[in-house]
Amino acid sequence: MGLRLFRRLPRPLAAASVLLVALAAVFAAVWFAAPRAQNLTGRLTAREHATGVTVPVPLSRVSLFVREALVATEDERFYQNHGIDLIGIARALPYDVAHLSFAQGASTITDQLAKLLYLNGNDHSLWRKLEDLAVALRISTRYSKEQVLDAYLNSAYFGHGAYGIDAASERYFGIPPSRLTLAQGSLLAGVVQAPTAYDPLLHPLLARQRQLEVLQSLVRDGYATSEQATRVLARALPLRNAGPLPPLKGVTVISQPAFALERLSKCVLGVEELEADEAAADREERFVDVVAAFVADAQAAVLVQP
Repeated sequence: MGLRLFRRLPRPLAAASVLLVALAAVFAAVWFAAPRAQNLTGRLTAREHATGVTVPVPLSRVSLFVREALVATEDERFYQNHGIDLIGIARALPYDVAHLSFAQGASTITDQLAKLLYLNGNDHSLWRKLEDLAVALRISTRYSKEQVLDAYLNSAYFGHGAYGIDAASERYFGIPPSRLTLAQGSLLAGVVQAPTAYDPLLHPLLARQRQLEVLQSLVRDGYATSEQATRVLARALPLRNAGPLPPLKGVTVISQPAFALERLSKCVLGVEELEADEAAADREERFVDVVAAFVADAQAAVLVQP
């Protein structure tokens, strides 16, 4: 009966219907296999012990500059989304499909927390990324935004051996997180994305450039003015046990517009602008590898329930 119904539909509609059914089946399997997102406090405590965090810092004792910078940079719709940023996914999907990669991720603070605490830091396959989304959705229904942000700030890696905001604040500036300024908070918020690459002690210029992106996000979301952000970059930033970060003279921080749905068409058009060295055969081979990895992960997840 079901097959007859599909055969009666126009071919494009039938194909779309089959695709939707297949996607529903995949997401049902992911939802069944993904961890249940229970005992957030226990998971956080276990990570703190593993990473050497001795005293977690409550959110009320973390500078507002840090919290705002982290949200503006890592998850600008943090207080509106349910752990999954659909607009961010729409922005990243065309690039990722074109390049058969996950380079343009659309991660939220919630799914980063899910990866750290429930997936052992591993979401490098398609199946794992779908599990990550499922856990993030569960976390968002069980815990408040304040609990999520608190847990993330105490579990994130800030580079140079510093796990958690308390260790990062002490390592780079020698002060408690409650005293971090706009300059200091925006620097730390930028480090989280790539702690080694943006380590201000090892790569001061890259850290400064990343800080510029953070400040642009803060201006965009109304957390700071252009004048405030520009002053931050115009002054040297002292670091503990290292020379100060050099000022960026002549740089004016302006707001960059948030991604809007009407810009999606431009991203879709970008799918066709593939690099010349990405031949069709190479893309097909990488596609097979992605699918094979996905199937292997799916089989393992179904056989061994977390």
